[in-house]
Amino acid sequence: MDQDFKYSNEEDRSYGLAGMAVSVVVWDSERLFNAVDIDAAAGEAMEMTQEFYFSGNPGLSAKAAWESMVEHFQLSTAMMVSNVMCRLYVHRNTQIDAGLRRRMLDFAVEEGKESCSLDDDETLRLFDKCYTYCHRVFNHPGVQQVVRDFAGTLRARRRLTRAEVAEELRALSRM
Repeated sequence: MDQDFKYSNEEDRSYGLAGMAVSVVVWDSERLFNAVDIDAAAGEAMEMTQEFYFSGNPGLSAKAAWESMVEHFQLSTAMMVSNVMCRLYVHRNTQIDAGLRRRMLDFAVEEGKESCSLDDDETLRLFDKCYTYCHRVFNHPGVQQVVRDFAGTLRARRRLTRAEVAEELRALSRM
């Protein structure tokens, strides 16, 4: 995996997880999220609900099931972008270069093919939407302060439930 995707230390990890939590909130997807745990194994720190991982439901039409899979893919993409942007924009006070943006897009394209059979153009549109929105979110000074506070709280408390995340990020709804 690319070095830019790996955490350099616990503080860096807390900012990455804070970014992911923010993306869940700004995408109005709290129902798909249970908790965030800074001490969890790689790939398990964001505890998502079973609904997030479940791709089929006999009660749904094929179109509704596919739309749900695309919605979950879009949230995953937003969480990836938010993780990287939050760490770079807020924690390190730097920007994403073209090479890193390309690597994130390439990762999203592969995931889009695997998870919901999207073609490259469909994934590019979803990625651009996520990237543009997250760029605005993480460049907002008010959001940056909320993120700093959240990352500190996460390091101190180690695990936050959905309700605790909502409480910690409530200020986002006023921006």
